[in-house]
Amino acid sequence: MEELLPLSWTRIEGIKAVYRDILLPVSRTRWVTFADIPHEYTFQILYEDLCRTYPDGYVIRGCTPEMADFFHLEKCYMVRSGAEAVLDLNRPHMKRKTISASLNRGIKHGQVEEISLNNSTVHQFDAFRRETTHAEKPQLSHVFRQNLSLDKRTFVFCSYSGKWLALITISRRDRFAFHTELMLRHRNAPGDIMECLVAEIFEILRSEGIQEWSLGEVPFVFPDQAAEEPQNPVEKLILTIASSCKYAYDYETLYRFKNKFSPVWRPVMLCTYNPPTTVLLAELAFAMGFTNLLAYESLMMTRKLLNLR
Repeated sequence: MEELLPLSWTRIEGIKAVYRDILLPVSRTRWVTFADIPHEYTFQILYEDLCRTYPDGYVIRGCTPEMADFFHLEKCYMVRSGAEAVLDLNRPHMKRKTISASLNRGIKHGQVEEISLNNSTVHQFDAFRRETTHAEKPQLSHVFRQNLSLDKRTFVFCSYSGKWLALITISRRDRFAFHTELMLRHRNAPGDIMECLVAEIFEILRSEGIQEWSLGEVPFVFPDQAAEEPQNPVEKLILTIASSCKYAYDYETLYRFKNKFSPVWRPVMLCTYNPPTTVLLAELAFAMGFTNLLAYESLMMTRKLLNLR
């Protein structure tokens, strides 16, 4: 396998990297949100290209430990922000009794299809998304590749009448690895269908010779970190804030779902050319829409409390 890129970055057949970035106005740092990176780029080439492109500094989320370690040796800073659930497609992740039971129940409601990109499916996707769980809430931005496109594959769980009940999109991380972008479920969908969707995609990718599939990041969890392993002050701050905001972002439920498949939990790192300050973290939270989600959930909670009185 090639050196793995950050989450939602992809490998391309081109000769020049294409970066997408956002200026964080206070720190004047560029957050490189997504990138299309040629297959020939090593970490060394990528690092040198980033330094030329962003001489005033940059920050990247979703880095693997290997990339973070390499950049750290080049005097960058790294902070652990969560973990991603990685499925080894040569291991029997779908053979657990709990998964088998879910598959037996879920398959009664429909079947899995891979859909092609056309005007009809784009309109159907837009309509489906408005009916998904949490659709009414502010959505995170610049964290996933949100839309259907030719550089992603899309799988849906359809009822036998043709109604979309769940959807997963995946992007190619390298020639033998895929990463989950969107994982959406209709608000009225029956249980167990997401497990069916994951299991079917697993088998399709395995049959194609793919080696690993990441179900994506769960932020604020360090499942494989030893209890005695020290955390740096920035990591402690992130965890403290996260634990007080569980009502706004339920990362523990997300962790429990992905952990059903017995994944390997790979640490996810934040890499920054400049020191990671509280100002930088606040700017990232604002840019990715976490502060909007926090404000929305706080308002909803306040309304509920007022209605109880």
